[in-house]
Amino acid sequence: MSGATREFQRRLGRYTTGRPGPTVVICGGLHGNEPAGALAARHVLDRLERDRPPLEGELVAVAGNLAALEAGRRYLAVDLNRIWQRDSLRAVHDGGPRNPEEEELRALIEFFDGLNDDRPLVCLDLHTTSGEGPPFTIMSDTPRNRRIAFALPTTVILGLEETVDGTLLRYLTERGHTALVVEAGQHLSPASVAVHEAVIWMSLIAAGALTPREVPDFAAHRARLRDVSRGQPRVVRVSHRHPVDANDGFRMEPGYRGLQPVRRGELLARDRRGEIRAPQRGCILLPLYQEQGDDGFYLVRRVSLAILCLAQFFGWLKAKCTAPCRRRATDGEMYSSPKICARHSMEG
Repeated sequence: MSGATREFQRRLGRYTTGRPGPTVVICGGLHGNEPAGALAARHVLDRLERDRPPLEGELVAVAGNLAALEAGRRYLAVDLNRIWQRDSLRAVHDGGPRNPEEEELRALIEFFDGLNDDRPLVCLDLHTTSGEGPPFTIMSDTPRNRRIAFALPTTVILGLEETVDGTLLRYLTERGHTALVVEAGQHLSPASVAVHEAVIWMSLIAAGALTPREVPDFAAHRARLRDVSRGQPRVVRVSHRHPVDANDGFRMEPGYRGLQPVRRGELLARDRRGEIRAPQRGCILLPLYQEQGDDGFYLVRRVSLAILCLAQFFGWLKAKCTAPCRRRATDGEMYSSPKICARHSMEG
């Protein structure tokens, strides 16, 4: 698989039959040592062109960090998935990228702007991990993201996007798009490409672009995701992040897999200051087994689906009831009282 990383162009392809529908965008290779997502997108596009199913909307795929993909490195100067924020965006806007990744950032912004679609996008940012482990999905907890994320039979991670600034996921979410990150498995494993292919097909169904009958080998794709996720928690939330930098001398203890349970006090890693032990029990996520990266590991804890559903309901109720009431009070103030809004909603 590594030999194919030199063949990518920015636009991996586009498929449409002209029918109205969602615009589904696949981004692969945002980290240059993670080519599986770009390869999977290309495989899916090839199959669509061959079989010509009546897709509604369009599927568009883009490669992320082309220079890093060619070098087979996570990044060349800075992490491209940490610079989707004010300083770098301003530098790109002013026409003066300061490093190779900001050049890539400018090209990707031009790509997204060039889609010329007033409708919200459905975006999948496809990644892999340095350590072994089952696939999982990362999302900001919004109803539009849930619709796609919970259609995939993989563990859903909540709260990860809140701990890391400057990600493509946050950039797209803040612009009103449906945006998910999917981590498929270990970087160079052929199984990671197959997982990402299944994720793309299942997401096209969840987005309303295809029906299960129109997806080639639908049953096999669904079974693949279920098999690799069997025995894993359905939903977890990040409870701890261990950040690292290049001077720490950080080294994970060998043998950890993604979503592996750990005990409080368990030895997880070492750095120049000594041993690093788990501050709490939970499951380990994204253990760092590569030279580049600023996340040593995360710990996550299970979330009850019942509590998640209740939180969604009360969040919806709060948003509905505390929306500013459009009727004016006698003193000219605008109310935002739940009682006032409820009364006026019943009246009108």
